[in-house]
Amino acid sequence: MASVKGGNITNIDATPITKASSEEAGGKLRVWHDTYEASSLASGSDITMARIPAGATIHDVIVKADALGSGVGLQVGDSDDDDRYWASKGSWNVAGQTHSMLAGQSIAAGDSAAMTGIAHRVTSETDILITTSGASATGTIDLWVYYTVE
Repeated sequence: MASVKGGNITNIDATPITKASSEEAGGKLRVWHDTYEASSLASGSDITMARIPAGATIHDVIVKADALGSGVGLQVGDSDDDDRYWASKGSWNVAGQTHSMLAGQSIAAGDSAAMTGIAHRVTSETDILITTSGASATGTIDLWVYYTVE
């Protein structure tokens, strides 16, 4: 059996101490939440749901939605990369379906996704966008962005 340390613990236990960046230890966690009520929103539409300040580091993006309709897909990105946080996840046809970037899965659908965008640091004020695909969407869409900024 071994006793080992993560990178930041190793750094702060070193002599001299190497401080951890605030986005990894001791930073202020912030959240942005917004809701959009879709009514026959056309496939390919963008919904601007958050505005993240320059220098922020994204730790998780969560979307929870009503049953939006058969074949409706959602992807989350930003103004520079339309699928930075995850590529299109479909179908959003189960009420209460949730997708978390950290969890890497859509709870109702049970499908896996890569953890793209985790610990992405934005260099300028950045909008977070949800893009619809597949079919027209009708229902409530909630988004939470968890980020640190110092």
